[in-house]
Amino acid sequence: MKAKKLSFLLMVIFVLLLSACSGGKETAGEKDPVKEDDPPKEEEPAAEEEEPTYDLGGRVIKIVNHWDMTPQGGTELGDLSVQKVKEAEEKYNVKIEYVVVPWEEKVNQLTASVLANEPLGDLVGLDTNMTAAMVQQDYLYALDDIIDLSTSKISDTLKKMGTFNEKVHLLKHEINESGGMFYNKTMFEQAGLPDPYELQEAGEWTWDAMLDAAKKLTTGSNYGLSGDANLLGEYSIVTNEGQVLDTTTGELTLDSPNAMEGLEFMNSLFNEHKVVKPNEGDTWNNPRQYFTEGLVGMTQGWVWEADGRSDTPFEWGYVFWPKGPKASDYKTIVSSAEGMTIPKGVEDPEIVYQIWEDLQLWELSQDGVVEWFENVMPNEESVNTATEMLEKINANYWAAYDLNDAFWGTYASIANGEESPSQAIAKVKAEAQARVDKFMGKE
Repeated sequence: MKAKKLSFLLMVIFVLLLSACSGGKETAGEKDPVKEDDPPKEEEPAAEEEEPTYDLGGRVIKIVNHWDMTPQGGTELGDLSVQKVKEAEEKYNVKIEYVVVPWEEKVNQLTASVLANEPLGDLVGLDTNMTAAMVQQDYLYALDDIIDLSTSKISDTLKKMGTFNEKVHLLKHEINESGGMFYNKTMFEQAGLPDPYELQEAGEWTWDAMLDAAKKLTTGSNYGLSGDANLLGEYSIVTNEGQVLDTTTGELTLDSPNAMEGLEFMNSLFNEHKVVKPNEGDTWNNPRQYFTEGLVGMTQGWVWEADGRSDTPFEWGYVFWPKGPKASDYKTIVSSAEGMTIPKGVEDPEIVYQIWEDLQLWELSQDGVVEWFENVMPNEESVNTATEMLEKINANYWAAYDLNDAFWGTYASIANGEESPSQAIAKVKAEAQARVDKFMGKE
C-alpha cells in the first residue's frame, strides 16, 4: 500500500514538473501534453533516402589530362582511390578510362573535338588560362546549369576558385595552393629581430615590420629580400586589398588607390631602401638560390618549394606575405590553378559530374595535403601557416583574360627605377584594357 502511494505521489510530481516547464499551457506548434492514460507512442524510424540508381549501359567515361591520373594502389589513399573507381563503375555501369594528352595539345584537341560534337573526354583537366578561353567560346558546361549547386560537395572556397563569368566551370576537390614567404630564422635570431611567425600570430606581420627587418638584414653581401619584380609587384598589390583585374566587370584596376600604394611600396623596396638582392639574369632561379645559400633573409615562395630545402645550413620558416595598410587580414594569393572541366557535347553531364564527385576522397585527400605539409615543413609553426593559407585563398585569374604577357617589363621598369609606378601603369593600361575587352567580347 505504501509503495502504491509513493508511486502515485511521484507521478503527480512528474506531471506538475511537466506543467511548470511548459508554462502550464500549450504553445503554438507544440504537441498535446502527455496524459497519464495515454499509451506511450513509439517513434517511427526516419525513412532512409534511397540512393538513385543509374545504368549508362557500359559507356566509357574518359578522364583526360596531361598526366596519367589512373589511381595506383599500394598506399592507403591509393587503395581507396582504386576502390572508388570500382564502386563508380558498378554504380553507374560504366568503364572509367584515363587518357593522357600532352599539355601543349590539349586546347587545340579539345576545341576541335567540341566543334565536331565529339568531345575529347567526359572530364578534361585544364588550367585557369585554358578554362577562361574555353568559357568565352562557350565550350564548357557551367556546373550551375547542370546540377543544384547546394547539393554539391565542392566547398564554397573551391566554388569561388572555379568561377568564371559568375558560374562554376572548373571542378576542384581539394585546396593545395599557397603563396607566402620563406624566411631565415637563424638570420632573424642573430640580428635580434622578432620572429615573423610570432608577429603573424599577433596580427603584426605588416609591410612596415617586413621593411624594418629587411633594412636590418641588409648588411655587407647579405640582403633582406630576394624575388622577381613581377611577383613582388603582384604580392604588394593583393596584400593591400588591391587587384590587377576585376574579372566580373572586366575592368583593369591596376591604377586604383590600393594597387598604386602597393606598387609604390614595391618601388621603395628596390630603389629607396635597396633591400632586394639584384638578380643575375634568372628571375626565377636566382631568388631561390640566394635564399638557399643563406644570402637573404626572406623570399617569396610556394609551399611545394619547401620540398628539398631540409638540407639548408640554417633554420627557416614559412609565413604569409605581410599585409599592407589597407588590408584587414592575410591573404593566399592565387593567380592560376588547375581542375577538371566538362566539355559541351558530353552526354548526361549531370551524371558525369556525379561520377567525378563519387571518385574523390573528399576529407581524406584534404588530410593528405596537410600530411604532406608535415613532411616537407621544418616546424609546427610553418605547418600551421600552410594549413591556415588554405582558408584564406584570394583567387584572381587576371592572366587568363589575355593578360599573361601584358605586364612583362612593367614591374621590372619600376624595380629598375626606369619609371615611376604611375608612369609604368599609364603606359600599358589602355592596351591591356583593350585586350580584356576583346577577350570578353566587349568590342
